[in-house]
Amino acid sequence: MRALKLASSVPRYAVGALMIVVTLLINAEVGLRFFVNLPLDSISEIVLLLFPWLTLIGAAVAFNTDGANVALHLLDEHLGERSRLRIRMLVAVATLAFGVFFIWQGINYATMTRGELSNVLEISRSWEIFAFPVSGVLMAAYSLRTIVQLVGALVRMPPGLADKSQ
Repeated sequence: MRALKLASSVPRYAVGALMIVVTLLINAEVGLRFFVNLPLDSISEIVLLLFPWLTLIGAAVAFNTDGANVALHLLDEHLGERSRLRIRMLVAVATLAFGVFFIWQGINYATMTRGELSNVLEISRSWEIFAFPVSGVLMAAYSLRTIVQLVGALVRMPPGLADKSQ
């Protein structure tokens, strides 16, 4: 269990590290461009290659973080516990479908862009696009874990607990 918890924290630390690297690179590029009059296109290209990883892995981490996503709790106070769990289940299933879509389309798109190279560094565009299936795997894994937890909570819920408002 401890190994699973450690493994699920790796993407969070990766996003933090990417944020620091991207911020430092952008600041270095701005400083070199405006204060030394030495624009380095390679720095801009590295940032453009890292940005999809930062945003997509960050989005997957947000799916795994309570309170990180925008939610409307208009109905929560009017629903019973079982109905709230069912709505969370629906959201988890939708997230799973979204993750599977990212995996499938990300692999297709990475395959299509396999031969395209970046302008300055001549790195395959597939490295940039591969952030989609990786984040899809994380989204799918996190949503599957949530679905298992919610099914367990629904099964353990006493049968006398109806869908009444509390």
